Amino acid sequence: MKFRVHPLFFALALLLVLFGQAQAFVWAFAAVCLHEAGHAMAAKARGYAVTGLVLLPFGAMMSAEDELDGTSGVIVGLAGPAVNLFLALATVGLWWLFPAVYPYTEYFLYANLSIGLFNLLPVYPLDGSRVVLGLAKNRLKAVRGLQIAGVTVSVAMFAVFVTAIFFGVYAFTFGVTALFLFYGATCAGKEETYRSVLAAHAKNYGAGVTEKRVLVSQDAPLARLFHHIDRHSVTVFDVVEKEETSLLPAAPRKLYSLSEEELRSLAAGGKLSRSVRECRKKADAALPR
Repeated sequence: MKFRVHPLFFALALLLVLFGQAQAFVWAFAAVCLHEAGHAMAAKARGYAVTGLVLLPFGAMMSAEDELDGTSGVIVGLAGPAVNLFLALATVGLWWLFPAVYPYTEYFLYANLSIGLFNLLPVYPLDGSRVVLGLAKNRLKAVRGLQIAGVTVSVAMFAVFVTAIFFGVYAFTFGVTALFLFYGATCAGKEETYRSVLAAHAKNYGAGVTEKRVLVSQDAPLARLFHHIDRHSVTVFDVVEKEETSLLPAAPRKLYSLSEEELRSLAAGGKLSRSVRECRKKADAALPR
């Protein structure tokens, strides 16, 4: 498994250490690692192999060999926060049994509560967004909404950070977390958008799968075609062109057909906002002569 630490995590660690919060950083690091262990164990229990992990200020971005199905996405998404909330409860129980450990484990409680609850927010790229995506029928639309929510929350948190400075309070955690959310929503969110539309949709053959044909204009944006793909059908797209005539309205003329796999192949070549015509021309130009 590939493991790396995001620069924003180093930035938060450096700020906390410089301002005398080294103990808080150590406990936060432990809480984040246990949080991700919860995700990894849940993914393994659902039959997925974790291939990559990027450590971030309030969690990590985990990748697996295969795209998580909806149910697994919800379970894996909730597993990390569940571990943190359980540890917070266990810490309180430890204080009840051994009050003397309170000064040494206080930060561990706060770290688990903040990381667990914060990650439940339904904004990208937090765990709450993974739960929403697992339940969403239109994954592409859901990703875009979660990205907007992520940007909104990041701007609000940065505003709190700047306002606090005017009152002499240096809440660096808010500032770094705001940057983390903004980066995730704007940059990493683009990768999620592509994964959402390029992932092979698991068909529910147990409930029956229908075949359907959809007529689309060759000037339609590629992203719009993915709205017709779901688990309950296999879709073939007939790309058509409307013939100009001054007489009675004529039926559109079929140019060619695209399967779901061919559509994903076209989408992998660039922006989803391009038209079917543009994508097809680019694909044809890339073919050996």
